[in-house]
Amino acid sequence: MAKQQFVREEIYKSDKESSRTISFVVNVYQDKEDREKIWIVSKEILNPTEINNHHNSVNYHPKMFQRLRGILINEGRWS
Repeated sequence: MAKQQFVREEIYKSDKESSRTISFVVNVYQDKEDREKIWIVSKEILNPTEINNHHNSVNYHPKMFQRLRGILINEGRWS
């Protein structure tokens, strides 16, 4: 597997004095069996989390699914 270059950017910073922002890399994958599932993973911070495009599912997040799908399409990784 080829190495990917990640650009670290701050996409959100709270304006509350009592909070802080932590940045980390998130990996996004399309499920091999079910193309309408996307998995979000971050080593040691975020366990594999499913976001899907199925109505009546606990993990149904259509807007996030659409945005993540767009990322995978731009990377040429959506099938």
